[in-house]
Amino acid sequence: MRIPKLNLGALAAIMLLASPMVASGGEAQAAEWKDPTPGATVNIGFLGALSGPDAGWGLPGLTGNQMYIDEVNAEGGLLVNGVRYPLNMVTFDDEAVGSKALQGAKQLVLQHDVKFISAIGGNPADAVHPYLTKKKVIYASLISTDIKPDRPYLIAGGDVTPRIDMMRPFYHKLRNPNLKRWAVISQDDTIGLTSQAWEVGSALVDGWDVVYDKHYSLETTDFAPIVTAMLATKPEVVSLNLSYPTFVALIIEQLYIQGFKGEISANYLDTESILQKVPAEYMEGAVDSFPLFDDPWWNEPSFQHKFYQDWIKRYGPGGKDDVHRGITGIDWDHVIMLRLWAKGVQLAGTFNPDKVLDALRKEESLLTILGPGKMSGKEMWGIDNMIATPIPFNEHRGGIKRIQSVINFSNWFQARKEPIIAVVRKRGQMFDQR
Repeated sequence: MRIPKLNLGALAAIMLLASPMVASGGEAQAAEWKDPTPGATVNIGFLGALSGPDAGWGLPGLTGNQMYIDEVNAEGGLLVNGVRYPLNMVTFDDEAVGSKALQGAKQLVLQHDVKFISAIGGNPADAVHPYLTKKKVIYASLISTDIKPDRPYLIAGGDVTPRIDMMRPFYHKLRNPNLKRWAVISQDDTIGLTSQAWEVGSALVDGWDVVYDKHYSLETTDFAPIVTAMLATKPEVVSLNLSYPTFVALIIEQLYIQGFKGEISANYLDTESILQKVPAEYMEGAVDSFPLFDDPWWNEPSFQHKFYQDWIKRYGPGGKDDVHRGITGIDWDHVIMLRLWAKGVQLAGTFNPDKVLDALRKEESLLTILGPGKMSGKEMWGIDNMIATPIPFNEHRGGIKRIQSVINFSNWFQARKEPIIAVVRKRGQMFDQR
């Protein structure tokens, strides 16, 4: 696969050099709200797929969350107004099924009185939001497309979806301005339909001919005919948008078998599982946005390198909690929002969700694992419940993905937002249409 030289001159105009994170330590209050008893253990929930094809976005996230909880508890608990509150995580496997997610949400709230829930989002977010809105429990989705004004306690943005999906067509154009033909596929669920709408809108605005734009059923097991139909349109770039990790590996296997020689692009590429299907050289130059924390980009010492070292010591080969796999981009993905919620609790001086969110929105800059961010999103989602962080771009090199640049989404979006939103609205995927 030929990898053109990146147009660094064009990139420099909007690049944000994100500094590595340095380790550091609604206004109306509900009438019945009471903070936990001083010093009491506070439960947080993990409500997501821990099995099934979506598990690659859920199960690894337990590690990062647990590492943070243990870090906080080693200091006696989360410090709020001079009082330490130990944290505890309670999990529920919703298998990415809405009905099971609602069952899990009720169990986490009624049996465990959770104050915060880590989740993947998508169809489960649709199912649980009326209940969690009524109960005033903050739910952190991986997917910003889940944010809507009638979901005041749903926050997202630590995961760069769909901002990365919107910017990947732009990034591939920077690498090679001569490319024209873009193909994109994803599953036909909430997250696939919505994220693909934003990607297609962005691809069109950035000058691509979108030659293939379809969704496959969640029950799909044989991707050969789908890939055949897609390759018949002669794409130069194949994007897998927000396809589940299991589906990604199967699709790329078919791209390899059927001789696709162009560029591969995706929201998330789980290198370890993909390389069980295709040789490393086939993935050379493939693009995604979930970096590994041993990446030289972060420098050393940095929060990212310490996270990587601590993860390997605990979850790597021979560790006390060995998970028998390599570290992935999801191991740190969920904990971004958990840390953000904890910061909001400390800023507000209370666990009251209205005050926590109000405190976060008032901050001009919030330090995250991916760099400085700010609560925003009203133009896209109708409410400022998205933490907007810098967007990293990885390329696979020699079987390992490495960051090549970090770009400011806001600068890019402001110049394109109206025509992109017009495409999304035409497809019925704006927040007020779903």
